[in-house]
Amino acid sequence: MLTLASKLKRDDGLKGSRTAATASDSTRRVSVRDKLLVKEVAELEANLPCTCKVHFPDPNKLHCFQLTVTPDEGCHLGIKLFVY
Repeated sequence: MLTLASKLKRDDGLKGSRTAATASDSTRRVSVRDKLLVKEVAELEANLPCTCKVHFPDPNKLHCFQLTVTPDEGCHLGIKLFVY
């Protein structure tokens, strides 16, 4: 997701420009999980088949997403399956 990646870059820039008197670095530190999730989401979106779509309601919470599966053959043709 581009929005989270830009947020992470912006947070890194803010961390370098702040002084120690305003707040500690631990309150603005980006977690390793968030950095890894950005890469995993990009890989997930690139490798999804055409019958699947992923939607992130809140781009800042990449661990919460909706997967929509629309089969293109078989007895479930035309049905949308939602996974939360």
